[in-house]
Amino acid sequence: MDSSYSIKDLEHMTGIKAHTLRIWEQRYDIVVPKRTDTNIRLYSDEDLKTLLNVSVLIQKGWRISKIANLSKEQLCQTVFEEAVLNGSQSAQVTRMVHSCIDLDEHSFSEVLDASIKEIGEEATFTKLVGEFIHQIGYMWQTDALGVAHEHFASNIIKQKIYAALDRLEDQRMSAQNPGILLYLPQDELHELGLLYLHYLLKSQGKVVLNLGQSLPLEHLKHIFKDTSSFKVVISVWTTQPLPEQVAQYAKDARSFMGSVPLWVTGLAVSDWDNTDSNIVVYPTLTQLGHALVTMA
Repeated sequence: MDSSYSIKDLEHMTGIKAHTLRIWEQRYDIVVPKRTDTNIRLYSDEDLKTLLNVSVLIQKGWRISKIANLSKEQLCQTVFEEAVLNGSQSAQVTRMVHSCIDLDEHSFSEVLDASIKEIGEEATFTKLVGEFIHQIGYMWQTDALGVAHEHFASNIIKQKIYAALDRLEDQRMSAQNPGILLYLPQDELHELGLLYLHYLLKSQGKVVLNLGQSLPLEHLKHIFKDTSSFKVVISVWTTQPLPEQVAQYAKDARSFMGSVPLWVTGLAVSDWDNTDSNIVVYPTLTQLGHALVTMA
């Protein structure tokens, strides 16, 4: 079933300002949104894909008047060439988003495989996949993409990351060589971001303990009998804990972590006013990943 997006949704997902989009609609008929009874614009999946393509070419220096003269097929082909033939990351991410919407496994894998061949696994997972997760995250969080689409993208990426992780050397954790603990709260099942962080850390030679999804706090507490084993705890809170439970959950988690800091990101903490100096909230997964890589 086709999704519906507001103009603000499209602004967030494409980077095209709402005011600019209104002008382009009137002047070039770039897209023609449907209207509600109260005259509110509603955009379809096809509109989103068109505007993602337009955004890629605008970033590459194209003028909107030139883009508007392209047919739909020419627009898609031009972005395809940027993604697969020229290795443009923004075009690659856009094509992955298209493939996710269309549930097109061949196209999705083609972009990933071409990137791995061109720049290698590490750069593909840390740059391309990281940006894709950031881009698609908003669509998941606002239910613009359903569970089937999420599983589709996650399963393909997870297969490739798991294979890559197996090729990396494991490091032994000890009090002299403390590790980084990764986990997701109970009932939190969105593990792709956590897996991305796992690869990012392991590729940097860091010691990682990934406890995976849906971990009850009482089980996490058992791990902390010796807090000297950990340098930092990392978690991604997307749907859990619920917004009204975040402060208490964070307090409960911190109660047994001693001096080990807790770093979190995700929709659940986007509006949380954190006052605990031992908790660091990162606005995006990418920013958290950068902080981890540069951590001493």
